[in-house]
Amino acid sequence: MKTYRQLTSIPVVFIACDQPDDHKQYRQAFGEACSTAVLYFFGHKGELLAALRQQVYPRPSLLIMDWNMTLHEGYAALASLRQTPAWHTIPVVIMTTADRPVDDVKCQQIGYELVIPKEIQYEKLVVQLGGLLQALV
Repeated sequence: MKTYRQLTSIPVVFIACDQPDDHKQYRQAFGEACSTAVLYFFGHKGELLAALRQQVYPRPSLLIMDWNMTLHEGYAALASLRQTPAWHTIPVVIMTTADRPVDDVKCQQIGYELVIPKEIQYEKLVVQLGGLLQALV
């Protein structure tokens, strides 16, 4: 049986992305980067916010928001996160691609500055996710 300390050191990651292929890629990459990470996927940012409000899931160690989703509600989702003090301590990473850039200034005004390019190559994604977990969790 695991101790409380062992259980609390297991990273819980909430991922908002709407592509099933991305879910599969994130699962595989996290499996290599940190096999103990517990992943929860949400089809859009509104589902992510609802999950945080309901407090049904364990408190996340990290939130990953894919900016390239069909429903463009990113800035509103970030503003909602910022309005809830209990969520201020959860690191938020915004993944973006060159074809749908994020307005860095607008994100900074809301209070979030960690916008990184989403790695397309699998091996680089594994390294990127491992580095994020090591740095932020």
